Amino acid sequence: MTRTKAAMFFRGMSKVMFIAIAVNLFLTNIFEYLAQTLDLGLDNQAVTLFSCVTCGLLTLWLQSDARRAFALAQTNGYVRAEGESRDGLQIAADCPKRWLVVLHVELSSAALR
Repeated sequence: MTRTKAAMFFRGMSKVMFIAIAVNLFLTNIFEYLAQTLDLGLDNQAVTLFSCVTCGLLTLWLQSDARRAFALAQTNGYVRAEGESRDGLQIAADCPKRWLVVLHVELSSAALR
């Protein structure tokens, strides 16, 4: 069971990192373009700092959004405990923000009570 939880965590963290890096690249390019257009005279260190901070904030935001979506899904009955499923939870197909609920389950073994 430990390997399954580790694999689920790795899959969830891979999703978070892929989304954070993709969005970060987009936002950094926009930031760099605007800085050059406005002739702010920013050096590469400022752009690198912006990129690192943005990536970290995106990662935290995505994880907290997944946590909130899971709590809301639990409150509204979209998540039910099921002993026979792989992870012990059944997530309704019509659950709003289902992918965030699944992401939270992958990232948090505490959700697998």
